[in-house]
Amino acid sequence: SGGGRAGPSASRPLCDGVLRLLLDEINVKSVEFTGTSDGFTALVARPNFRALGRRFGKLTPVAADAVRQLDQEALAAVREGRSVEVAAGGEAHRLGLEEIDVVEEARGDWVVRSEGKYVVALDPCVTDELRREGLARELVNRIQRLRRDAGLEITDRIRLGVAGGDDVRAAALEHEAAIARETLAVSVEVTAGGPLDDGDLAGEAGEAGDGGLAGLAREAGDTGSADGRAPAGARRAPDEPNALDGRGHARRVLIDGEAAVLWLSPLP
Repeated sequence: SGGGRAGPSASRPLCDGVLRLLLDEINVKSVEFTGTSDGFTALVARPNFRALGRRFGKLTPVAADAVRQLDQEALAAVREGRSVEVAAGGEAHRLGLEEIDVVEEARGDWVVRSEGKYVVALDPCVTDELRREGLARELVNRIQRLRRDAGLEITDRIRLGVAGGDDVRAAALEHEAAIARETLAVSVEVTAGGPLDDGDLAGEAGEAGDGGLAGLAREAGDTGSADGRAPAGARRAPDEPNALDGRGHARRVLIDGEAAVLWLSPLP
């Protein structure tokens, strides 16, 4: 996700270490602490018809319309426990929390949740840049699995290869340094074809035969689905990665639905 904001304090209540952990755990790019939620929420008045009915009788619809017309300042006052004035039947009346429910609603595309004085707003827009970063994180996850299944020690350094379609290659190239750092790779080779595939992985998904993306997706050894379920027609992952004679280990995977091949060889 793009990021989030929290209130009401504009100060930063979390130390750097805790904030980094929070970002990793909830998969958010950045967090901004603000002193107000006005930029991404609005107060909305909901008339309490039962309470209004006891006071206004036949004029209840008129009073309810007056409540709905209250501005943000008046609604903020009501939420703080003060009363505000509304007109109904040619007379002024003081209303408060008993007659008016005040709720916060999101502005624009923000996803908002609040509890007490605290509000969290999430921007759910996933840009191309964020998607590539997510693909890179998924690549790291799959490479670490391949390292583990190949029997490597956590300190073993490797040479790494990544083959796939345009999106996978773009993510691997853009985040090559981070991938290498996380997986202890001294080199990263990014190509369109891999050692388990005779064709071009960047070929059209609709191409026939096992040489293209369609065939690779059908034969994927690691489904890549978030819930661990294989897509229709995919074989379950083998217990061991494919061994490459004298070259290390490789595995077919699906990264966010896109076919790819990962291969690695440990350094002597």
